[in-house]
Amino acid sequence: MAKGFSRLLLQAATHAVGVCLFIAGLGPASAAQPSMQDSPPMRFVVVRSSEPGCEPVCAEWISAEGTITAKTPGQLKSLLKTLGGRKLPIMLLSPGGDVDAALALGRLIRQNNLDTAVGVTEFQGCLPDVKDCHVNDGRGAHFLGSAHASGAMCNSACPLVLAGGVHRLVGEAAFLGVHQITTTFTKTQLTYRTKYRVVNGKKRITEKKIVGRKNVGNYTTYEMNKTVERKLAAYLNEMGIDQSIIEIMKTTPVSEIRRIALPDLIQSNLVTRPDGVQVLTSNAVCETVPAAANCRLFTVADLEK
Repeated sequence: MAKGFSRLLLQAATHAVGVCLFIAGLGPASAAQPSMQDSPPMRFVVVRSSEPGCEPVCAEWISAEGTITAKTPGQLKSLLKTLGGRKLPIMLLSPGGDVDAALALGRLIRQNNLDTAVGVTEFQGCLPDVKDCHVNDGRGAHFLGSAHASGAMCNSACPLVLAGGVHRLVGEAAFLGVHQITTTFTKTQLTYRTKYRVVNGKKRITEKKIVGRKNVGNYTTYEMNKTVERKLAAYLNEMGIDQSIIEIMKTTPVSEIRRIALPDLIQSNLVTRPDGVQVLTSNAVCETVPAAANCRLFTVADLEK
């Protein structure tokens, strides 16, 4: 015998600047605010320095630019598999995004012992969004460029990704900001179809299936809830970063971005040294003995392999 019935399910989702953090077992949040909508999803590309005089040994890094989405951690994981264990620093340029994904990214970065920095990559020749580009063929990498801190930003959920780096760099010219996290609660009406048998006068359900789902309303709170606060506190503690970052987030309205001063970033240990990206990408890092881990030798002989 079958019977249909409905019930209301209260779902919650938390997001930074409108991009959601999915709380375990619960549903998605509302659409992103314009600042997020204008930024494409984060993409990762390996870049080789185009700085004059670096060849045949040049610094390389991973350019990570765009909005953090639920798919972003998987994309970085796939890229890292192609590097064969090479440890390239990650240059972050992001307005923020999905908080859960940011935590996953940070943990993935720490597990792989990578460094992070806030920086802009200026591409030379091929651009990441141009298909079938062959301008850089024979130059040791598909993407060539330079990195700098001028105009670089890491906002909202992005600092959580930065926190994953073993060494974490933010130069004076870069902007790092945080704000309050909001939570959107959504009421969803679920309709079930059940099958049951009567055994000794009692009903025993043998099958239960959702056959309908309808959004019947939602509301948003603009204060960090305790569940999210505990999750962020555990993460920062795991990364060795002071909890004061959470207090700054909680006291900054969601409509604003509060820039954290460099001395405060250092004091909280979110930044390990007040240097720009050149510390990781300049020719100098490849002239030491031994050269930095992100330096790679490229010769004409490599073209024949």
